[in-house]
Amino acid sequence: MKEQTSRRFLILGLLLEGTKHGYELHRSDLLRIWGIPMSQLYNLLKRLEKEGLVQASVEMQENRPGRKTYALTEAGRLAFLDWVQSPVEKMRDIRTEFLAKLYMVYRLNLGIGKRLVREQVRVCERRREMLAEKPPGAEPFEALVQRYRLTMIDATIGWLATCEDLFGEGSDAM
Repeated sequence: MKEQTSRRFLILGLLLEGTKHGYELHRSDLLRIWGIPMSQLYNLLKRLEKEGLVQASVEMQENRPGRKTYALTEAGRLAFLDWVQSPVEKMRDIRTEFLAKLYMVYRLNLGIGKRLVREQVRVCERRREMLAEKPPGAEPFEALVQRYRLTMIDATIGWLATCEDLFGEGSDAM
């Protein structure tokens, strides 16, 4: 499930900022936007820990029970950086996974925003070329669907052009 994948990497990206406890992660604007319920967040954290991408430890508190905090492991950091640098291949993933990547690149000031956007434009342009080369089907409805898909790709490419503005004039090296 692609949305689940994005959520996993969003958590890793938030932990790239530093050690956090589950409630602190849950309060993040980003996780509220992506709608990760508290129970699902803790399940994802357990899975990430089992996979060696995060490390949990108990932080002792005065007059309160200890609370579990999570830190990114080196494997988690590398997995996140690998994920965040790659454009998405499917158009339907633009509104979920690509937006998650774009947000994390911006939030963490990774310096790769313009490059990521340009690579995503290239992916969309290739997809458009492939679709435009296909002759429309004999049925009028098939031609209508093809026209819709081409229009959506064109709109996405236009929107991506505005995304570059988010990253200003800065360097795009990582």
